[in-house]
Amino acid sequence: MDFSKLQQPLFERAIIMGVTRFKGEIDGSEIDSCTVFRAAPFNDASGNAMGLGLAKVRFGSSSNFDRFAGLTFPCELEIQLARVTNGSGKETVVMKDFRPVTEAKK
Repeated sequence: MDFSKLQQPLFERAIIMGVTRFKGEIDGSEIDSCTVFRAAPFNDASGNAMGLGLAKVRFGSSSNFDRFAGLTFPCELEIQLARVTNGSGKETVVMKDFRPVTEAKK
């Protein structure tokens, strides 16, 4: 079994509302992160929500923040998401990469 091919994330379109970074210490732990805020539909199954909210997606270290320089927010990007897990089995969705949306020429 070839586990290297277990996950080949695809790109999907997303509306990105903004991005933040943090590099510093919190309660004695060093933190270095980039967080992307994407528009996501609310779960309307309960009948108590409709429309869009913001979903926070981790995007590696704070150095990724600089990759968004020059973009005007909100913006539409193609993002590559992956499902990962930690040692206790908690699954998380993280962003692996992004690229500008390219429209097909007609």
